[in-house]
Amino acid sequence: MKALFYISGKAVQHVGCRLRVTSALITAGFEKGGAFNMPDGRVEVVLEGRKEDIERVHKDISDNLISWLKKDADDVNKLVEKIGNPGIKVSDLEYDEDILVLDIGLFSHSLTFDQI
Repeated sequence: MKALFYISGKAVQHVGCRLRVTSALITAGFEKGGAFNMPDGRVEVVLEGRKEDIERVHKDISDNLISWLKKDADDVNKLVEKIGNPGIKVSDLEYDEDILVLDIGLFSHSLTFDQI
């Protein structure tokens, strides 16, 4: 199946969302998927896999993204100020078989070795 969801809030670009989401997708075993900055300030996440896996990783990202970002932040107070409180919202999944989902390897190049 193919699905997408959005990450939105006061500031979700340039705070590490794409890297953390890509890392979560790789860790969960996805071979196709990625996270993209949108012109409107949101991050779009597309992925392809079994429905159960998609739902599991979506829940994991929804439940943990803010804590992952805080863990990676050099200055947690600066991050919280930038994203607001709670500041980040993960939308519901949208299933659409017409979505173009590329190989996740195309997006993993910006991850550090310990993030893969």
